[in-house]
This record gives sequence, structure tokens and C-alpha cells, in this order.
Amino acid sequence: MDTLDRSLRLTNLNLLPILHAVLKHRNLTRAAAELHVTQSAVSNSLKQLREHFGDELLVKDGRRLRLTQKGSALIEPLERALGAVQDVVASARFDPQTARRRFRIATADYVMAVTAPQMARILGEEAPRVSVQMITARGRSTGDLRVETIDMIITPWQVIETALYGDPKLRNEFAFEPLAQEPFVCLAREDDEAFRRGLTVEEYLARPHASFHLDLDVHASLEHGYLFQHGMKQFDRIQTSDFTLLPLIASQSDCVVLAPRSVAQIAARGLPLQIAPCPLPIPDLELFMVWSLRRDHDPEFAWLKTLVKRAISESLGGDALARLKASAPLASAAGM
Repeated sequence: MDTLDRSLRLTNLNLLPILHAVLKHRNLTRAAAELHVTQSAVSNSLKQLREHFGDELLVKDGRRLRLTQKGSALIEPLERALGAVQDVVASARFDPQTARRRFRIATADYVMAVTAPQMARILGEEAPRVSVQMITARGRSTGDLRVETIDMIITPWQVIETALYGDPKLRNEFAFEPLAQEPFVCLAREDDEAFRRGLTVEEYLARPHASFHLDLDVHASLEHGYLFQHGMKQFDRIQTSDFTLLPLIASQSDCVVLAPRSVAQIAARGLPLQIAPCPLPIPDLELFMVWSLRRDHDPEFAWLKTLVKRAISESLGGDALARLKASAPLASAAGM
């Protein structure tokens, strides 16, 4: 124990958060931005860290930096150590009225559209110096969450389930909690008489569609997943990674659009659109929030979760969560 005490006394522990940021980003500029210090300060600290560990930690590889073997080996124990320290110093209650903090949430644009207004109001009333940056979720968002570039993902359960199937280790790293459940509905231009009369399944599939597709490698679409599972095809004239653009496309073309009911209702208030049930039994959208298990005892993160749940409840209604919690298989599958 004396040896350990002496080692700690001789170590500048203030360098550890800098080391974590540098190893996480592999970029001095981004590490400096996260820490709110200058790049030269990060560079000087990295020099001290290299001397302390007797290793370069990061080396140039073309135009990028890559971790040395020692640098890679330090990431996991460093995250555990910083997490333990955070638990110790975070024993005081998080006070949103005085806190200065920026949270980052990765999600779909339609979730931003239906929750950001409520979130902004709550922040203005209860946490005037706290900000939330909502960014578009992407195929590698789980990796961003793992290294804490983002604080939370809000996504359909089906997307989480696919990620877990591809990498079962994620089940031991992430926690999940249900937020809401809502159905999909169809949208078409207000003067579309065939749509008004009601489309059969065959007529629906024969129509041109505008549909959601996340990125080049991952569609993350319950619509496309259902069609593939049941051997059905539709012609997607336009595909976009922005859900909120779909109603606008429907209002100015002959395309049929499938969208979450909340998005459809917002769009129909200002665009010449009509709403109808989908002739296909597309599964309801089941939204979950996902976070790193390392944040479970973090008071400020607990507050963030409460903020998200309040915003969702105000925008979609409290019954949206009740419907989802009634889906027992989902809760057990998420390990809750």
C-alpha cells in the first residue's frame, strides 16, 4: 500500500482525463475541444504522458494517428478508473439550475422534431445553462456511445436487437429503457382520390413510394424490414435518411409515404396531406433509449434520462409508454 501511495503521489492525476480524451478521439484538436482547453495544452500533456509511460501512445499513420499497443491496452483500465473516480466525486446531487453541461443524443430526425420543442422549454425553465445537442443516429452510433462521444441513443428496439445480434458483447456494455410506442400511418397528397377511397395491399405496393433509409449500409427501417421478411417489393422513387422530409415529398408528388403517426399529424397541420392506416401490418415503432452501463450511477445522467422521458411523454402522450411497457417480451429481451 505504501508503494501504491507513493506512486499516486508522484503521478499527476490531472493528466488522466486528457489521456482518455486523446486515446478516445485519436485527434488532438477534438480532444482539446472536448476538454475546453487549447490544442497546445493537450500536446504538452501528451508529451508528459509519453515520458511517464515510456511509450509514444499515438503515432502518425499517413494523415491520421493510430494507437500503439500500449495506448490500446490503456483504454479499458483507464475508463474503469475514471468511472470509479466519477462515482466518488458525483455523490452530491446534480443541480440543473446551476449546472453547466452539454449532453449529446443520437437519434432520428423525427424524434428531434417531436421532442426538441418540449425539451427546450423544460431546459429554459429548469436548467438554463444546460444544453442538449441532438445529432442524427448512424450505423456506427453504438461505437460513439462506447467511447462516450455521445451520451445516449434513442432508437427503435428492432435496431438495438440487430446490433446485439451482430455483437452480443454489447449486451454487457449497454443498458436499455423503453420510451414510447406508436403506430405507422400512410400519407398522400390531399387531392389523391385513389388513396382517399382506400388502397388494397396490391394497390399500395404498386404505388411509387418515398421511404426512409438510414445510410448506405444500414436501412434501419421497419418498413423495408417487413417487406423483406414477407417477400414483398415496392418501388421507392425517393429514399432519404430524414423522416421529416417524407411528408413534404408526399405533398408535392404522387408518392405514398409511411411515417410515424406523430410526424404525420404535425405535417398534416401545415401541408396539403391526408392520413390513412397502412394496408400492411407494419409493426409499431418501439422507441428505447440506450446508454453505457458506466453511466448508471451518474446523477447528471439520471437527470438527462428524466428529461428525455418527460419530453417524450409530453409530445407523444403518457399512454405511448404504457403501451410499450405492456410488451413483456421486449422488456425481458432487453434484460430489464
